[in-house]
Amino acid sequence: MSARTSGSPTASLHRWVGPKGTIQVCLAHLIRDAQYAIDAGDTAFAPGLRKLLQRACGIGRRRDGLADTTLRAYGYQLDAKLDALLRITPTHAAGKKLQRVIKGCRRHLFVFLADRAIPPTNNGSEQALRPCVIFRKVTNCFRSQWGASLYADIRSVIETARRRAIGVLDAIRSTLNGLPLAESPDVPTAVPYPSG
Repeated sequence: MSARTSGSPTASLHRWVGPKGTIQVCLAHLIRDAQYAIDAGDTAFAPGLRKLLQRACGIGRRRDGLADTTLRAYGYQLDAKLDALLRITPTHAAGKKLQRVIKGCRRHLFVFLADRAIPPTNNGSEQALRPCVIFRKVTNCFRSQWGASLYADIRSVIETARRRAIGVLDAIRSTLNGLPLAESPDVPTAVPYPSG
């Protein structure tokens, strides 16, 4: 999350790093930072940026049904609108700081349009962490390091099982037996052709 210091946002640039080192900045966090700049008094740059990022998130939600050429066209449109926004002079220090952040991370804003495996936000990761945060707050933290490590290991197995559509007990059993978590049996997998 963004740290708040001396009345202006410091974008932490939560990001997703892909297997090839591809970086996508979390658009949801930047939308929140734009809202902060609007609340602080920027009426020139931040409102347009927030609208642009919301549009990009909307495209991200629909991209499974869009052709690659359509996504490229959206990417060009978003870049052109961002160029126009970056020429605007913000009316508040928070807007100026946000504009500097956007200029610095610009090439990582719309990566999700070119690589469908990359999400436009890191909301999925944050939702996966939510049960851990609630548990920590309810129990007033852990009393030992091994307890915290054990809980983290168990949550990791459970969350991995959930994302792969594997039953929790099957996942725990596989982990205790030292076996990797396989995909759910009802998920079709490629069967190699018999040789010969």
